[in-house]
Amino acid sequence: GFINDIGFETYQKILNEAIEELKETEFKSLYNEDINTKEFVRDVTIDTDFSLLFPDDYINNITERLSLYTKLNTFKNEDELLLFERGLTDRFGPLPTQVVDLLDSVRIKWIATTLGFEKVVMKNHKLVGYFISDQDSRFYQSVHFSKVLQYVQTHPKACTVKEKQMRMGLRLLMTFSNIDSVRQGLEAMKPILA
Repeated sequence: GFINDIGFETYQKILNEAIEELKETEFKSLYNEDINTKEFVRDVTIDTDFSLLFPDDYINNITERLSLYTKLNTFKNEDELLLFERGLTDRFGPLPTQVVDLLDSVRIKWIATTLGFEKVVMKNHKLVGYFISDQDSRFYQSVHFSKVLQYVQTHPKACTVKEKQMRMGLRLLMTFSNIDSVRQGLEAMKPILA
């Protein structure tokens, strides 16, 4: 009954999250995972004023658009995304700005996952990354977080990292200023991983 109410995919997602949490807490000694290769964030939320979509006048069939959104969510690397992009251009013509931004938002999600961002907000000429809310997460001992701190120290004009009091307690945020497009947000984040 429960699985039917929420759907099998959602059930699988909840179950996998619970298993990962148990691996990090209760059964930590049994699972000696390398924290530098572990994926700490599985799903990044993007909140933005930019239009990230397949416009109706670009792809007028709603079923086709939904299928493409679903497909887009499965890509894990740049090669797959570039192949998808070429396929769109072949089938529907040159990509409108909204589609280019949508594809760049997928790239931002990939980078955000590595940087430990659970949420990315691109509004008011800023990009703000919300780090993992669990302050006891092993992510904060990983090489990825060390890279973030090192980048912030060596590029103080590019970005800042600050703690902010939120409803659920303190939250670590990384802010990039002068972000006026999705592409600028992507370009601002890329050097941290270099």
